[in-house]
Amino acid sequence: MKEVNFFLSFIPPSKANKVKINIRAFTKSGKRYIVPKDVSLKINKAIWELQMQNEKIKAHFSKPVEVHITFLLPNKRRRDLDNIMKTLGDCLSYAGIIEDDNLIYKQTLEKFHSKEEGVIIKIKNLRKRKEPDLSLLKEYKRTINGN
Repeated sequence: MKEVNFFLSFIPPSKANKVKINIRAFTKSGKRYIVPKDVSLKINKAIWELQMQNEKIKAHFSKPVEVHITFLLPNKRRRDLDNIMKTLGDCLSYAGIIEDDNLIYKQTLEKFHSKEEGVIIKIKNLRKRKEPDLSLLKEYKRTINGN
């Protein structure tokens, strides 16, 4: 599938908005969280917006992808984009656009201050890449190991 574009009308909440609790019921990871209702509603709205757009596009990525995310921020409030991206990756997965958010092999995040709040999401199949040059990493490891 070639590049597809999706949009959100708002900035989704950060994954850091969950509250850890200690009771006997656990998630897969062994931790239990409560997601505040307002956060949960915004996440559900993001999934709904993505699903509505995908009804026309019919995108479903099951192989590695690269995503380019542009956040249009209405104010200068500090935001941690990598935490928002964690939520967004889950939303893309729950909306059925990406089979699993671990298929995101490359991501580019940008933010702009704008009068228009929202998110622009561009997704495409990952292009074939060259292996990185490991010589500098190997040299660094030799120096810290005293070899």
